[in-house]
Formats: sequence, C-alpha cells, structure tokens
Amino acid sequence: MALQSARPTLGFFRTPTPGSLLLLLLSLRWVLLSRAQTADTGQGVMTPWLQRTFQDLSWRRSEPTVILPRALLGTERKSCPPGKEAHVVDENLVFYTERELEACVDGALLAEHMDRVNAIPFTYQQLDVLKHKLDQFYPQGYPESLIRHLSYFFLEVTPEDIHKWNVTSLETVKSLLKISKGRKMDAQVAALIARYLVGGGQLDKVTLDMLANFHPSYLCFLSPEHLGLVQENVVRAARPQDLDACGPLQMGVLYHKAHIAFRNTSGSAYFARIKPFLGGASTEDLRALIPQNVSMDMATFKKLRKEALLPLTIAEVQKLLGPNLEGLRAEEGNSPVRDWILRQRQKDLDSLGLGLHGGIPNGYLVLDLSFREALSGAAPLLGPGSAFTGIPTLLLALALN
Repeated sequence: MALQSARPTLGFFRTPTPGSLLLLLLSLRWVLLSRAQTADTGQGVMTPWLQRTFQDLSWRRSEPTVILPRALLGTERKSCPPGKEAHVVDENLVFYTERELEACVDGALLAEHMDRVNAIPFTYQQLDVLKHKLDQFYPQGYPESLIRHLSYFFLEVTPEDIHKWNVTSLETVKSLLKISKGRKMDAQVAALIARYLVGGGQLDKVTLDMLANFHPSYLCFLSPEHLGLVQENVVRAARPQDLDACGPLQMGVLYHKAHIAFRNTSGSAYFARIKPFLGGASTEDLRALIPQNVSMDMATFKKLRKEALLPLTIAEVQKLLGPNLEGLRAEEGNSPVRDWILRQRQKDLDSLGLGLHGGIPNGYLVLDLSFREALSGAAPLLGPGSAFTGIPTLLLALALN
C-alpha cells in the first residue's frame, strides 16, 4: 500500500556524490543561510542542479529542506504548467513536484479515485499535499461516501478532521480500526468512535474486541452497556485522564470492572490501581478502604460520588484522608465537601481543629423530613397556612428524639 512503502536510502539515487555534497552543505547551513539572505528580494541563489537535487530529496521527512517546497506552495505557485493538468490518478503523479500536485490535481478527482491514491507509492510530502487538496474540497468534513474508501489514507487524518465527520456505518469503523492497529492512532480512534456513537451508532462485541488493541482514551464515549463488555486488560491500561469525561453511571460500571481486574493486588498497590476509578465507588466500598490506611489525596476525594460520601462519619473521613485531612479546609465551600459538612454537627467539625464552618449549629434539632412525611401520611406541607398542621408532627419528633 502507498503508506506502507519504505523510505528509500541514499543508495537509491543515481548521483550519490551530488546528494552527499548537498547534505554536507545543509549540515553547514549554507543553503538555508543563502535563502535567508535573499528573502527580501525573493530571488534564490541555488543552481538548477541543486534545485533538482533538492526536489529529489523531498522524501526525507527529517531534513530541514522539506520546509522549502512547502513554503513555495503559497508564494510561487501561480497555475498548473502546460500539459500537467491531472485528469486521472495514476503513477505519473509520483513524478510531480509538490507544487505541481497543488496546482494540477483537483480535490474532486482525488475523492472519486481514492482507491487509486492508496495504490500509488506517494511520498509523505506528496500525501500531505493531496490531503490539503481534499480538505479544501471538503471544508466541512469528508462525506461518508469518501470515508468508507479512505483505507490507508486514514493514517493521514487528524482527530480534528474526524470530529467534522458523520459516520454511520459500523463496517466503515471496523475497516478503519483494522488499518490503524499498531500505528499509534489512539487519538484518531477515540475521535472515530465518538463520531460514530454521537450519530446513534451501536458497537458490537467484535468492535469492542478490536478497540482493545488501542489505548482506552475512548472509554467515556461508551455507554454503560458497552462498558460492561469491555475486557479487563482495557481497564488495566486506562489512565486517570482517560476517565475525566465519564459520567456517574459509566464510572459505576468501570469501578466494578476495575475491582475485579485488580483483585489479585492488595494494600497500597491495590489502592494505587483502583484510585482513578473511585468516582464509581459506593459508601460500602469506601468504608472497606479505611482499614487499609490508604491516605486518600484530596483530588481523589473530590471526585467521589456525593451519594457515597455523605453517609460517611467524621471519624471515617478522618481515617480515609489520614494526613491529607487538612485539605478539607480549602474545599469547604465546594461540592462535595460542602455537602458533607452541612450534614455534620458543628461541634464534631470543631473537634478536627481545622476551622471548618457550616455544620449543624450546636443545640439545633435535626429533623428527618422523610420520617415526618411518613408520620403525617401526607405530601410535604407547603405554604404559611400549613405551619400549624405540622406542629403535632414536630412535637412527636421531639418526643421521640
């Protein structure tokens, strides 16, 4: 395929001596210096032979000379040279300079014959030009009719490109996943899955197994049902930043899968592995960590589910945080720490010696509203006129307390 062809070595050229001389000149920065000195006039000083040799070396990505022809595209390209206008996509385009490709090849032609583009051994620089032509022709993103034929050209696209697409075919997704395997396309794959799912697509077990070959930066795009089918090795490979966009339901599924995946570890090693997933832990799960002296950091504590954190007592939170307890002071105005403080008695908060405020004042009575409603047998009482109706319930609550 076009993008799998190996880069040629210097021995590929028929004129090794001039090529070696050019590399020597470049290493001494003579060529770049000459161009810098003539930038104001726009006139180059390279000989025709040097220019030809330069173009012959355009396949070398690492050489600084690649900058020159790409820069010329925006300044010196005027029109397609006579007889160079491309009407078909064939091997002759390999011999076009980047400037000629930019001027002589139409984006519509490339889109219509994408299969031929993938069959021709274009250089990386030439492929950059062809992608630029396609991007110009489809400024709002490639249509699905083109996406399904991208094949190895998919390796040229960026996540930003993919976020403009509308992908509805699972077979297209599978074909692009197959091409991307082993090629450091994790960000592109995550974007592809996101676009497919946003459009209402559904993943099957085969696709989820294919995704296991990539870094799981796509996890938060999956539904809780899809996450239930994710393999354990995917959960083990997840990084904290891969979980930042996950919702509570997703984190709940991932926590239970992580708990199983790390079941063979214990103590501090287990806590280090399970920590990124604690946003899905229940109150019972958090209490189970206390005897292990985990010393949870405040960043992790802030990501706990509010519903799981609120039932914890002051003593339990104190043991859970350990030496990080004083971090509560900086977070006392932020959820979920604020919500937890509001449920504690102020005298108990004072015992921590952190200066926390906002707890239930000493001497105040805490009423369980659900208990009141159960006793009254009616819906919550609203409005000023209902105050007297609620007095018997309040007296009963006082007596029982």
